[in-house]
Amino acid sequence: MADRTVVGVEVAGEVSPTEGGFLTLVRLKYRNRYDDGSCSRPYLYEYIHRRGFDAVAIALYHEVGGHPHMAYRPGIRVPVYFRKDLPLTIRDEHSYDLIPEAVAGSMEPSDHGMEGELERVVKEVWEEAGFHISPEAVEPLGGGFFPSHGQSSEKIHLCAVRVDPDWAEEPQGDGSVNESDAPPIRFRPLRDILLDCAKGVIEDPKVEILSWRLGLRLGYLPALGRYAGPDEASTVLEFQHSLGRAGWMRARDIKPES
Repeated sequence: MADRTVVGVEVAGEVSPTEGGFLTLVRLKYRNRYDDGSCSRPYLYEYIHRRGFDAVAIALYHEVGGHPHMAYRPGIRVPVYFRKDLPLTIRDEHSYDLIPEAVAGSMEPSDHGMEGELERVVKEVWEEAGFHISPEAVEPLGGGFFPSHGQSSEKIHLCAVRVDPDWAEEPQGDGSVNESDAPPIRFRPLRDILLDCAKGVIEDPKVEILSWRLGLRLGYLPALGRYAGPDEASTVLEFQHSLGRAGWMRARDIKPES
């Protein structure tokens, strides 16, 4: 990763039509069909597709001192960086030079099926965090979610990977400027991460959802700062069962009924 610190972002020019991009804007007129055969009046709707449509978000974690620690990374995100120039209804006093975000990555058109998604997880963990993992190390964290379903078709699929921080190597990045310029990942206690989400210090929903799901999978109670005791284990058992049987990894993890 970079040995220099980013201190700002500036506009460097317009994009030519031949440079392509990662997003496709769909802007069409639609109408709703009713069960009596009639239709609504036409209405305009616009939304975007990502190049690979969906994405993966990964809870990299280890356990130490009786608490799970999860990784996130500071990212450079142009849209929120320039919020300072927008005529917002409520002024946002935050500075978004860097924004804490989950270890994650977009799918590519060449990624197919569950095997393709698992390989994407393997690649993102290596590129962003510097860990060599196998597809078998990826743990399910339940169903995915739509981060902005009114504006995008993207669905984010969730998983977890247990790692040993001492095994980390220098992340190689994906070749993009902002991934190369971003600071390295940080591991922090799950409870502290969720407190920062509640305070608005961390504003990436992927981080918050991954943290809660990881706590449920491990039987950890963040509000209490400890793992569930024998008398409390049953309170998380149904959640743990659901996390393993829902989402894109369910085909690998569901065992046949006996």
